[in-house]
Amino acid sequence: MYLRSPSMTMITAIPPAATEDDSYSTEESTQAEPAEESVSAAPAAEKSSEDTDYQKIRLGGHIGVGVGGLGDLTGVGGYVGGSLRYYINKQLAVAPEVNFIFRYFYETSDRVSLGNGYEYEYEQGISQILMDVPLLARYEPLSFLYVEGGLRLAFCLADMFSAQYNYYDSYDNEVDYASDLVAAEDIETSSVYVSLVLGAGAQFHQGGHDMNVGLRFMYDFNSVSDDVKDKPSAWNIQLSMTYLL
Repeated sequence: MYLRSPSMTMITAIPPAATEDDSYSTEESTQAEPAEESVSAAPAAEKSSEDTDYQKIRLGGHIGVGVGGLGDLTGVGGYVGGSLRYYINKQLAVAPEVNFIFRYFYETSDRVSLGNGYEYEYEQGISQILMDVPLLARYEPLSFLYVEGGLRLAFCLADMFSAQYNYYDSYDNEVDYASDLVAAEDIETSSVYVSLVLGAGAQFHQGGHDMNVGLRFMYDFNSVSDDVKDKPSAWNIQLSMTYLL
C-alpha cells in the first residue's frame, strides 16, 4: 500500500512593485539628509570666521600734545612715536610703544616790591627730552571705543634747568639792579622715571586702517629731581592721535 506524503509548500513574500511615487519619495528622503547636515554645520563655520576676522598685529604712529604740572610749576609738552598692537582676541590687545617726549615745567612768581619804585620777579624752568617706553593693555568694548592702562619707563636723554630774577622800574621797564638775591644753580634731574598710564578714546575705521583720538593721563612715581623742594612728581594729560596700518 502506498501512502502519499503531504506536500510541503514554501511561501515566499514578494514585495510589491515599486511605483514612480515611491521612487520619488525615496530619492527625496535621501537627498534631504545632507541638507540638514549642511544647515547644522553653517553656524560653526560662521563662528569660526568671526573669531579670526581681525588683524592680530597692527603697526602705527602717533603724536600728542599736553599740559601738566610739577608741584607749583606748570607744564607743557608734546611727543611723537610708534606703536605695535598685538590682539589676543577682537577686544583685548597688548600695546607696547616707543615715544620721544619734550616737556617743559616753568614758574614765574608774582612781582615783589623792592622800594623806590622797583620790583622783582623770580622765574625758573626745567626742560627735558625723554625716550618713553609704555607697555599698555588695551580693551575695546565697542568697535568705536577703547580704554587702556599700564606702566611706562621713561629715560632722560637731555635736560636743562634755568632760574633768574628779573627787575623792573616804576615804568615797567626791565632793568639791571644790584641785589643780594641769588637764583638757584643748576639741578640734577632723575635719569629714569616709572609712571602710571591711563587712557580712553574713540577709534574710526576706514579702508582697513584705524584712526584713534583719545586722552591719556600719566603720573610719575618718582620725582623729577631730589634737589627740588618736597620732591614733587610730574603729571601730564595728553591729547593723542594714532594712525594704524
